[in-house]
Amino acid sequence: MRACKIKIAYAFSVMKFMVVNTKVAKFRSRFISLCVTTGVTASLGTTFPTLVRADIVYNGVGAGDATTNSVVLWTRATDTTQPTSAVNLTLQVAADSGFSNIVSTIKGTTNANKDYTWKSQVAGLQSGTRYYYRFASTNAAYISPVGTFKTAPPRNQQVAVHFGFSGDADGQWRPYSSLQNFSNLNLDFFVFLGDTIYETQSAISPAAADPLTKPAQALADYHRKYLENLTPVKSGGFPSLQTLFSASGHYTLLDNHELNKQFINGGAPAGSPPGAGVDATNPQFDVNTTGTYINKTPVFNLLEQAYSDYQPILERKIAISSDPRTDNTQLLFFAQQWGANCIFINLDDRSYRDIRMKTAAGADDVGPRANNPNRTMLGQSQLAWLEKTLLQAQANGTTWKVIAISSPIDEIGQLGTIATLGTVSDGGKSWMGGYRAERNALLKYIADNHIKNVVFLSTDDHQVRTNELAYFKDINNPSAGRVVVPNTFLIVAGPIGAGGPDAVTDHSFSNIQSLANTVASKEQSSGVNPIGLDSQFPGLQNVFREGDPNANTLRQPVDFYSPDTFNYATLDISADGKTLTVNTYGINSYAANTFPEPNPVNNPVRRILGFQVQAQ
Repeated sequence: MRACKIKIAYAFSVMKFMVVNTKVAKFRSRFISLCVTTGVTASLGTTFPTLVRADIVYNGVGAGDATTNSVVLWTRATDTTQPTSAVNLTLQVAADSGFSNIVSTIKGTTNANKDYTWKSQVAGLQSGTRYYYRFASTNAAYISPVGTFKTAPPRNQQVAVHFGFSGDADGQWRPYSSLQNFSNLNLDFFVFLGDTIYETQSAISPAAADPLTKPAQALADYHRKYLENLTPVKSGGFPSLQTLFSASGHYTLLDNHELNKQFINGGAPAGSPPGAGVDATNPQFDVNTTGTYINKTPVFNLLEQAYSDYQPILERKIAISSDPRTDNTQLLFFAQQWGANCIFINLDDRSYRDIRMKTAAGADDVGPRANNPNRTMLGQSQLAWLEKTLLQAQANGTTWKVIAISSPIDEIGQLGTIATLGTVSDGGKSWMGGYRAERNALLKYIADNHIKNVVFLSTDDHQVRTNELAYFKDINNPSAGRVVVPNTFLIVAGPIGAGGPDAVTDHSFSNIQSLANTVASKEQSSGVNPIGLDSQFPGLQNVFREGDPNANTLRQPVDFYSPDTFNYATLDISADGKTLTVNTYGINSYAANTFPEPNPVNNPVRRILGFQVQAQ
């Protein structure tokens, strides 16, 4: 038989998402059998001597924690004929989407203890380069969808940076129609900014078990929740978060829904039994001096394991013996330079924060207890590292300092009260509501050290808003006034799909404008800067708001506010670093547990608002 060699542009490897069914499996088996019979070499570079049937199902691929020369690549794969067996895989990284120029090949095996996921760090890559990757079973019969990522450009390179962020993916709003166009965004990276799953129930998924009383069941349930968020609701339907993960590299934050109850405060006292926590109404626990920490308990580590199993993140421990709150915890805070004009800073404001304070009635205590200068959200080591990183970035001439935080850092309500802003408030888990002194000190540090062009990114509040940031001249004497931090602001985006926006069913501009004006009026009467950037904010230009043809001249609260959409934001830094462009894209919200497929005709992804800021 005449030998033949052909390049197989393997259709299954470039599908936007994978749904393996009987017909596909039979076709693959016949196809691979033909390759074996004829001696054909597939694009994986493997001649198949025998055919071993294995119906491998992939639940997505992901890339994360990219540096200038490395990345972490992830997948989940199972064998439907042997569902409890590990799967041997080959990971390929190529410089082209056709995989004719393969630069790295790594073999590995899925792990049953990690819910049949596998990830590997790939090193030796070129900086500022787009790569493509995929996974294949041992006999190359089953190839995963193709993912893509980009490595960070070198520090001295003048290069444009194009990235996005959002968060909050509650299973009640699967399959997340707001993500329908992600394959076309061509982002350099995406920041998945927390609440990557919800542990709560939906109409088609029960809630996760209590991790304190049923840890083994809780681990299985949290794994189930992560898997569900990567699974179509309907057979052959939109694949939920799979498109989000495969479309670009990620940086990911831990937030409260990856954790549970008291475990959202990793720096609080462990209590007895370990993980039970302590009385949050007792001021003696406002600052943890017990020597025990929630983040050192088996249950916290179990929840963090489930998160790590499903995220393309590098897993490593911190060694700081002088700081027991931080020592030997998983390192989730880091900074990555993206060219000469941008540094991305990923914070962990869950693992080290002090207890969420409560009143005797069980409500958040956001009064004077929040002014305690010894209370911390970041922990002393992370806070010192952040301040040093910002100071060094300013000294190095890095124009834009982008900081991702899971809890918004702006002020939206009357000091010392839980004053609501739509569906959110300065509650006990926010910087302003529960960790006011550290917030004040951090913002004052930025202002005093003339650190310019600082942009905080956050989600969690389930609405879009942009705010300037101010600190108190005297935190114990609010009447002394506030100081606006120059050239610094917060962008809140999202949710991808979660509660809050669905409560607003009138999506007309006039209704959203009325809601925005009501919020702004309440803030102003409380002495708080109203939502939005000041009309004279330095460098502000080209303000856009759908429905407002005069947005750039009026620059009113509604031009920076959207409480009724499921969305994400994109940020573009020009190659010379002079201009930051911010845009929010999304769809109208829909009701929980309706599970609609994307509808680009009746509910398309569109530009909702945007603006530009010239660097100062």
